[in-house]
Amino acid sequence: MGGNPIAFDYNVLAMLPMLFFFIFFLLALYLMVKTIRFYNQKLALDKELLQKFDELIKVQTQQSTK
Repeated sequence: MGGNPIAFDYNVLAMLPMLFFFIFFLLALYLMVKTIRFYNQKLALDKELLQKFDELIKVQTQQSTK
């Protein structure tokens, strides 16, 4: 019998830090994109809400002057 046929390649361990960095970079990129999309949607909804408040204030001031 010639020894252990199963050999572990230690070069895989050398690639782990680079792999973790790559995953961390992708996660950070994903979170930035999601944050930018969220704030763009929030700005649009806030604009719509402010317009509705302006209309409500106009209606209220018209009714109070009558």
